[in-house]
Amino acid sequence: MSTHDDEQLENLKRFWQDYGTPILVGSSIALAVFAGWRYWQQTKLETASQAASSYQKTQDAYQKLAVSPEDKTANTELQREAQRLIQDYTTTPYALNASLLLAKRAMDNKDLKEAEKQLRWVLTQPVDDGVKSIATLRLARLLVEKADNKGAIDLLNKDTNAAFTPSREELRGDILKVMGDVAGAQKAYQAASKALDERKEPRPLLDMKMADVGLIAPEIKRPSPIKQEAGA
Repeated sequence: MSTHDDEQLENLKRFWQDYGTPILVGSSIALAVFAGWRYWQQTKLETASQAASSYQKTQDAYQKLAVSPEDKTANTELQREAQRLIQDYTTTPYALNASLLLAKRAMDNKDLKEAEKQLRWVLTQPVDDGVKSIATLRLARLLVEKADNKGAIDLLNKDTNAAFTPSREELRGDILKVMGDVAGAQKAYQAASKALDERKEPRPLLDMKMADVGLIAPEIKRPSPIKQEAGA
């Protein structure tokens, strides 16, 4: 072996003496991190699959109850699967939707206390604006059922989702009208009308409500129909 080869061998020995252990430790950590990531990914997929399966059962049970409200077996399955989603898969959208279904079922049964419990739970979760607005509107209607009109108005004031402006403002107008605040009802109905006008959406019921508080609903400008040439 040449002197040059001997020097390279000695350099390699010194390198492993100085850095061999850190390299091996680093490699072990990298492998552990990769294994942990793979496990997390697999667990995440399994969790999503289990939650989806449970939610499907929840929906199926709810649909059965829509046809046969007294179906005790379907009601038991609905409660079991929905509660499972809420307790075991709290951070998933399935849990939120399950809670909304429980609230609707409770409303159908005139169980306002249970419905309010479910809707308020949804509002405590980190939900997207759409789900939050749906829960807000449903809870506001529930509070009106309980004659808590002020509570309903306060709740609507917290929602600013533009996508739900027509529904929110129309409901606000309904509540203010019942409270005797005609001017407030007019303002709310006009806000709902403006939002619908911008979307070119029909609003026959809103028009009737506006007329009932002394307003004339503006006509929606629609594009003129395309005229076909003779013989076309």
